[in-house]
Amino acid sequence: MTTARPKLPSVLPSQPAVQDVSTTKDQINTGLARATNPQSVTPIFICALNDCNRLFPSRERIMLHRKRDHDSEDDKSIISWNE
Repeated sequence: MTTARPKLPSVLPSQPAVQDVSTTKDQINTGLARATNPQSVTPIFICALNDCNRLFPSRERIMLHRKRDHDSEDDKSIISWNE
């Protein structure tokens, strides 16, 4: 029996924008972010519990987040192309 994996919605819930007052020009120029895709070696784990949609670099980190922020050790509702 196959378990259906959760799907990330094509449009995430909107939130009010806040001004970034701490990032410096040097930080922007050093490249803080990067694009990735399923063929890349960049791991990505998304917490889909209660529409959280936060991103994490490992299963261990997402489970720490679940315990701390959701008071749950449930390992379901995780979206990833790494498994």
